[in-house]
Amino acid sequence: MSKYIVSLLLLSAMVFTACKKEQHSTTVDNTVKPTDITQNKDHQGQALTPFGWVSQSQVHHIETGEYLSGEGDHLRKYDRNGKVLADYGALEQTSAATESAKGGKGIFPLGSGWITYTYWTNNTGSAISYFNTNWTVPPAPAVNSGQTIFLFNGLQNSNHILQPVLQWGPSAAGGGSYWAIANWYVGNNAVYSSLIPVSPGTSLQGVMSLISGGGTTGSYTSAFVGYPSITLTVNNIPTLYWAAESLEAYGVSTCSNYPNTASTRLSGIDLRVGGVQAPLSWSVANAVTDCGQHSNVVTPGSPNGVVDIYY
Repeated sequence: MSKYIVSLLLLSAMVFTACKKEQHSTTVDNTVKPTDITQNKDHQGQALTPFGWVSQSQVHHIETGEYLSGEGDHLRKYDRNGKVLADYGALEQTSAATESAKGGKGIFPLGSGWITYTYWTNNTGSAISYFNTNWTVPPAPAVNSGQTIFLFNGLQNSNHILQPVLQWGPSAAGGGSYWAIANWYVGNNAVYSSLIPVSPGTSLQGVMSLISGGGTTGSYTSAFVGYPSITLTVNNIPTLYWAAESLEAYGVSTCSNYPNTASTRLSGIDLRVGGVQAPLSWSVANAVTDCGQHSNVVTPGSPNGVVDIYY
């Protein structure tokens, strides 16, 4: 057997082994632990969330069957029997922290934070009762530089956002060089469900629902349809009145750090107030455009709205 053939066989074996390792990395269970984040050299004592960098002491995991409540203006974690498991302190009452997550910042060679998004403020006098968005998990980025990409639809009040999040890369919830989903409620405290890996091409449906209330306070769920173990329930919090479809990124050092595709389509957008279709009209914010990132409202309104997010 020639040296060329032997070398080719050895190379094939190495590639096969590498592929097996990659396949294994995307089939880990949903209790993946937080990982070391290469970006955190400038963020000692902090953890990365879809709200930006947050003090590690203010980041909390919530298990299946547990829930949150903001009753009495304190964010607490409860078990399924209503026993208090943890008190995370007073709910922040200003919007300063919210603004820190929005808008691109010149961190790393390219922008960081909320890169491009559409948004709508509910001024109808009735609470947002339902917000659905469908999308497909995009290809992995062509280049891995330790970056983190977040894609989500979200509902926000003056200081916290509830969101079903698709992420690539590491965050406070865990993760790595693969796509994964979790539900988050983040502000001055960041609470996340377990993280479940998903493969490119997987269809996702992120849904937030008002389950009670809707005056000055309400109780909500954030969920990925088909993944009930990571549904996040948050009771008695200030009513969520601001909706968004968003691309968020951290640690991006080249345009190839974004998903290896031109865009992701967010479709089936269904936003309701008081149980009826909202008078939805998206505004667009393109905070960072160095790679041509932007949002395009293809079909405005609800219940079959479409927004394309370009990388």
